Amino acid sequence: MRTKPKVGDVVKSRGEWAEDGAGYIIATEGINVWVRFFDTAAKGESWDVYIRRGDLEIISRGKN
Repeated sequence: MRTKPKVGDVVKSRGEWAEDGAGYIIATEGINVWVRFFDTAAKGESWDVYIRRGDLEIISRGKN
């Protein structure tokens, strides 16, 4: 089973970013990923976070 997140996966943050909730991977760079969180996306104000992939829990896998 794949343990590292890939583009399109829905993830939940652990640790420092745990209060930010869930989001999806928009890009990967080595052991780090860019995550776009869902909290403000419905309001048209999305924001991205650069975070280590080890700080994320995969909720759902994308169709890559």
